[in-house]
Parts: sequence; structure tokens; C-alpha cells
Amino acid sequence: MNRKGSPEPKFETDDERNYFLAVLPVHQDKKTRGEAKGEVRGEADKKGLNDTEKSILKYLEQGPISAEELANVLGLKSRSGFFTRTLKSLIKHGFIEYEYPETPRHPDQKYELKKS
Repeated sequence: MNRKGSPEPKFETDDERNYFLAVLPVHQDKKTRGEAKGEVRGEADKKGLNDTEKSILKYLEQGPISAEELANVLGLKSRSGFFTRTLKSLIKHGFIEYEYPETPRHPDQKYELKKS
């Protein structure tokens, strides 16, 4: 970790040494991966969205994007259950919508910010 300039790991345990916790801080250059940069719509902050949800909204400000493309720009290796549930939650709460709402499994389906 020192060769790469990463912060030192931290180790914690209880007095009886029943467990230990290793904390590996993220390298300063890598902290922006998957995080929203800049301001996200004001209503999003009021709803207490997590960093992944904010990042999704930030990327969608640039235009419609498919789930696969979105997973890639967020640095995810695949579309996990968490990722899929996050997209469904954003739809449910009115932040995003399908580009083809009448056909959710459309082969060219993309997500976009909800039109006001």
C-alpha cells in the first residue's frame, strides 16, 4: 500500500480479541469512483438518497443511458440485485423513468430523468 501512496490500514479489536476489524482507506485518487460530483437536483438531497442514487441521477443529467452502460460508468462489474433495486426505487419515487415506459423490457430500453 505504501508503494501506491495509499493511507495506512487501521486494525481494531476488543480486549478479549474475539474479533478484529481491518479498515483499508480508499486512495485519494480513487474516491470519486461511483460518487456524484457536484450538486444533484435539490429534491434528491431532501429525500436522503445514497451516493449510488445520487450518482445515477448525475449521470442521467447528460441524457438517457442503458442499465448496462450505467453500471459501467459507476464502476460496477455487473448489474447486481442492489443496482437493480436502486433503479426500481428511483422509478418508484419519481426521479427517473423508462425511455419506453410501455415496454419495460424493450431491447433498446434506457433510463432518463423524469420529465417535469
